[in-house]
Amino acid sequence: MKKLAFISTILICSYTGVHQKTIFPISLDQKVLTEVPISSYDSTMVKALIMVESSGNDKAYCASEDAVGCLQIRRTMVRDVNRILKRNGSPIRFKYKDRWVRSKSIEMFDIYCAHYNLSSPEYQARCWNGGPKGYNKTSTKKYWAKVKAYLKSNPEEYIHNF
Repeated sequence: MKKLAFISTILICSYTGVHQKTIFPISLDQKVLTEVPISSYDSTMVKALIMVESSGNDKAYCASEDAVGCLQIRRTMVRDVNRILKRNGSPIRFKYKDRWVRSKSIEMFDIYCAHYNLSSPEYQARCWNGGPKGYNKTSTKKYWAKVKAYLKSNPEEYIHNF
């Protein structure tokens, strides 16, 4: 019964847009559920990524990359996030069409950042752009510069020091 209530809480949080306290179970079979916070994102950081990726347009589509939605998510990202969820014993799965939904795109970002332990804004931006090892790629430096420029242009919203 506790497992069902826990999963219900996750689903309610997922669909109401509550992200800061959302958690998901590592294993549903364990007697004591181990929980991992998926609140590694900062809402202003997500906003910066959305502005850089799509200028805030939830209907943005890049046909050459099949990147869609506000965070320009590719199918491979959906598969990676679903792999993470499955590996952690979560019943939640995303569909490709979920890329078009802002709240679900942000949930995927949260799960991705938590799984890869992306705690700094630079790691989040560069790995979002270049994959889990994106921080090591010189090609992601320009992307980070764009995100950082957005963050610096909105200092009242963002208090993190770079």
